[in-house]
Amino acid sequence: MKKWFLVTVIVIAAAVAGIYIFIPARLNIVQITPVTGTVPGAYRVLTNDQKWQVWWPGTRAHNNSFLFKNTSFTVTKKLRNTLEIEIDLNGQPLHSTLHIFPEAGDTINLNWLCSFTTGINPITRIQRYRQALALKNNMDSVLRHFKAFAEKKENIYDITFRETIFRDSFLLSSKTYQAQYPGVSAIYSQLNTLKQYSAAHKARQTGNPFMNITPLSPSGYQLMTAIPLDRQIPANAQFFNQRIPMNRFLVTRVQGGNAAVDHAMHQFQLYIQDYQRTVMALPFQQLVTDRSAEPDTTRWITDIYYPLF
Repeated sequence: MKKWFLVTVIVIAAAVAGIYIFIPARLNIVQITPVTGTVPGAYRVLTNDQKWQVWWPGTRAHNNSFLFKNTSFTVTKKLRNTLEIEIDLNGQPLHSTLHIFPEAGDTINLNWLCSFTTGINPITRIQRYRQALALKNNMDSVLRHFKAFAEKKENIYDITFRETIFRDSFLLSSKTYQAQYPGVSAIYSQLNTLKQYSAAHKARQTGNPFMNITPLSPSGYQLMTAIPLDRQIPANAQFFNQRIPMNRFLVTRVQGGNAAVDHAMHQFQLYIQDYQRTVMALPFQQLVTDRSAEPDTTRWITDIYYPLF
């Protein structure tokens, strides 16, 4: 009887000792997820509460707090390429940090770190260990949802775009300087002179017209318009010929007025900065909709081109 009692005591002591040996006083959770993309792009999304509502796998609690599987995650601080996230795990507040690190090529790593104490009581240590495993799985699920979202460029830049090679190469162009931002009448007045001049030289227009509006310092704007033609015609002081080089272009189609176009062009600029692309010339807009005949700006269709090396 004493022998069995002694064996039982030894087994219990060994089990308790194993708990203290294999479950440390502080548990460190590290979740690393690779994502195809850039550090600035990922950081913009992770620091945008509205974007969280789109990619987050759970629900939004309030303000900048989000729920996933009965666990609350709250962004408390936004640092350089780092977020501090407070985790409420069954009423226990835990501090965590999410770091964005660049890797080789167009790849980044999301490193999410969290640690908490397990306590002295062996039963509590086992409970905390199970909680840690569940939390790590939750963090993995959250980051995998973000990965699926962030690896689609349209989710990062709010526009759908592609790279293409432009086909029309002969352009008849004109350039004027405007004191105010050019409106529809100014744009189409300039385009009409181009059409009249090309028609007088028996040239055929092969596509929709182009324009570029460039702010000038200290004030005013440069308005450049062009129409694609089937052949080159003589130039003069008012009209000049251009060729579109057979380089790659970023192109997107936008529906809406100037605000929609400006937003798309800004997103292109962010993409170019994020991926360190080189712009070879001024971007331009191709006016698919005849704005002079369509007063409803919400129905305007515009193709935006960014020429790149």
